[in-house]
Amino acid sequence: MTDRPRERAAGPPIDPGGGSGDAVRIAGTGRFLPPRILANAEAAALAGVDEEWILRRTGVRERRVADDDVGTAAMALGAAREALAASGLAAGDIGLIVVATSTPDHLTPPTACELQAALGARCAAAFDVEAGFAGWIYALVTAESLLRTGMAGAALVVGVEKLSTVTDRTDAQTGPLFGDGAGAAVLVRGAGPLTLRSRSWWADGTLADALKRPSGGSARPFDRTVLDERSHLLRMEGTRLFRAAVRTMAAQARLALARAGLSADDIGLAIPHQANLRIIEAAAREMRLPMERVYVNVHRYGNTGAATIPIALDEAVRSGALDVNRPTLLVSFGAGATAGAVVVAP
Repeated sequence: MTDRPRERAAGPPIDPGGGSGDAVRIAGTGRFLPPRILANAEAAALAGVDEEWILRRTGVRERRVADDDVGTAAMALGAAREALAASGLAAGDIGLIVVATSTPDHLTPPTACELQAALGARCAAAFDVEAGFAGWIYALVTAESLLRTGMAGAALVVGVEKLSTVTDRTDAQTGPLFGDGAGAAVLVRGAGPLTLRSRSWWADGTLADALKRPSGGSARPFDRTVLDERSHLLRMEGTRLFRAAVRTMAAQARLALARAGLSADDIGLAIPHQANLRIIEAAAREMRLPMERVYVNVHRYGNTGAATIPIALDEAVRSGALDVNRPTLLVSFGAGATAGAVVVAP
């Protein structure tokens, strides 16, 4: 399959789903993980802790780190190409591209526009969503809503982060936690195995200072002092966020399930944001979900921010861990604070 756009007159793309705007489904998924592995031995040495400390507190054994010349847009392109191939669509079929990221290559233009050009998706509107690590859920809900209005027949929704560029590896609270990667999904109009059945989202700005980059924005632009202080790197109040993440992910999951007329017992697989293993386990208990029905890959990739859910979704689909005949719950939490959940089902 080629990524070159099909020749057609400018204007709205075709409706690949062939259905009405009443339903939107995931038609294909993809992921990109950089080949370089940062194992716990190296991460522990950088953070001044031991490997067991990292494993006990986070559940992370290794994380991926992109090379200097591989940016956010390049990783998004790798995941997008896989998702398009899985969907059977060409780039020219895509009418909308939404990219969720907290680590764009540039403050402007949007990463989505750079991705559009690289794909050759000339019919697509393109924009970014910055909603912390819940950004991909926000992007998914936004893209679904636009497809349901008939604005496009197919959308590409990407979550991507190069968190290695904003992580202080010497900080024990954050250094061992974060990794790089991208995940993507193609949405089309029409019902199918992975139809979006319900959704919820939430934000609480009173938690905005619990996970932030203190400097480097317009309030305190990047300069020599910022660089010396390393205040352009992520800082996190882990204890404060832990309680909020567990409670809020469970609440959002219950709300999305209720809107779908389902309970936790109906869920075949839950794919939560891979924040760290302790949060995943605590949220599963709060949601009354046994861990055998919760997808976990944080031990292999660390926390890849807005990319964690689409990466895990693609893994679950391709490995057969996701039963397309049963409902799947996607639920996330991130800086802002933001959160959301989506139920997909036949």
